[in-house]
Amino acid sequence: MSGEPLVSIRGLVKQYPGVLAVDGATFDIPREQIVGLVGKNGAGKSTVIKILAGAVQPDAGEILVDGRPASVHDPRQAEALGFGFMHQELEQFPLMSVAEKVTKGSNLPRHAGVLVSWRSMYEQARTTLADLDPTIDPRRPIDHLSIAQKRIVMIARALLARARLLVLDEPTTSLTDEEIKHLHAVCRKVRERGGTVLYVSHRLDEILSLTDTVIVMRDGQLVTSGPTAQTDRSKLIAAITGTGSGQTAAERRRARGIAGRPTGEEILRVTDVESDVVSKISFDLRAGEVLGIGGLVGAGRTELVRLIYGADPRTAGQVFVAGSAVDTTTPPKALAAGIVLLPEDRRNQGMVLDFNLRENVTLPSLSRFCRKRTPFPDRGRERGAARKMVERLSIRSSGVETPVRHLSGGNQQKVVLAKWLERGAKVFIFDEPTAGIDVEAKEEIYQLVEDLVKQGNGVIFISSEFSEMVAVCHRVIVLQEGRLVGELDGDAITERNIIELCYGHVGAVAA
Repeated sequence: MSGEPLVSIRGLVKQYPGVLAVDGATFDIPREQIVGLVGKNGAGKSTVIKILAGAVQPDAGEILVDGRPASVHDPRQAEALGFGFMHQELEQFPLMSVAEKVTKGSNLPRHAGVLVSWRSMYEQARTTLADLDPTIDPRRPIDHLSIAQKRIVMIARALLARARLLVLDEPTTSLTDEEIKHLHAVCRKVRERGGTVLYVSHRLDEILSLTDTVIVMRDGQLVTSGPTAQTDRSKLIAAITGTGSGQTAAERRRARGIAGRPTGEEILRVTDVESDVVSKISFDLRAGEVLGIGGLVGAGRTELVRLIYGADPRTAGQVFVAGSAVDTTTPPKALAAGIVLLPEDRRNQGMVLDFNLRENVTLPSLSRFCRKRTPFPDRGRERGAARKMVERLSIRSSGVETPVRHLSGGNQQKVVLAKWLERGAKVFIFDEPTAGIDVEAKEEIYQLVEDLVKQGNGVIFISSEFSEMVAVCHRVIVLQEGRLVGELDGDAITERNIIELCYGHVGAVAA
């Protein structure tokens, strides 16, 4: 085993509008090892993976392969370097056979160099799969496989392409214990064959039991890197969280006067809501309360609120508003009950980018602005209502006729909120409300949330930045793989406790 790293990352920087995703990250990926990469949401892990895959380009820094600078401007160059990837979201080719998937992108065996030799292709796939999972039939359609088998097929594809670095992003999501054991055995076989596995996971037990080296990122930078045998769960959580990382948020919490749970009347109750990804979750929300929903990527946070809002079908469960059962099986019915969702993808799901500010604000309540006995809105009344919202929410624009696509992310978020305030909602669900906006705009969003609950509304607040929940939430429930695993209240709401619940740490303080 050579002492020279297979891949060296030096000073990588990647900035998106309002977000420094990777901030001078520098670390090595040793060869012929299983290397764990961990960090909380927003640590920069996914961006580093996208840079290695050639999907995005860094603003600064370089990648060395075998000690030499390498260019990764597109996925083909990544493959030529020997990088193979199994992303968390699997590619969807339901009609493709296993053999076609395994050999996709490779030099297909051909008759006389022209026609594809299907028999040779099936045999090539069978041989590649033999050591991974010989029970997978190369002729079988991909859509007929289990999630675990689909992931094995993706690994086989990378091995056939002679990948020296196999990157697995949250590979055990939705797998059973037996499937996880098998996938780990496959990773060890890759290592035994001289390959390197970069294993990205939020499951610390897997990282500790499977990997040889562990790398921790936080805020786009390397925090620590070293042999897994020299660390433990407590040290990893401390590195992921950061010493004193909750202090600033705690100070902001105290400055806002947020203490225990408000004593207002129950405004929302959810009982045993369930789907194929969410397992019988129940909670309630009081008037004047900000309830945080914490969890790591894939925990089911967005899926849960979409079930409540009727955006996705649920298999069981009931929603109550002000003590009465309501039908929220579709978004219009949820709106009629006073529940609104401000989605994570505000640009594509929260507004109409081709409309101006006025049109977006009045769209959900357009009938209120129509002239008598006509379907046509009174633009003067629309402009008046929009101007009131611009003033109330301090929306920065050149006027209510400004196209919303020209607004900043923070002002776009305010427009999404404005349209629901105009509608008269009582329960506001914010999904990642500060994603992609700057610090000043974040503070404005926090203030808007605070103002909403002071007016007797209830707010559900989802954020990948746990410090935000510490700063603004009266109570936090934490999800893990579609299950509710804990609840924090009052002084127990800290970043460390949220993260410990996310990772299933038994020592977490739960209220």
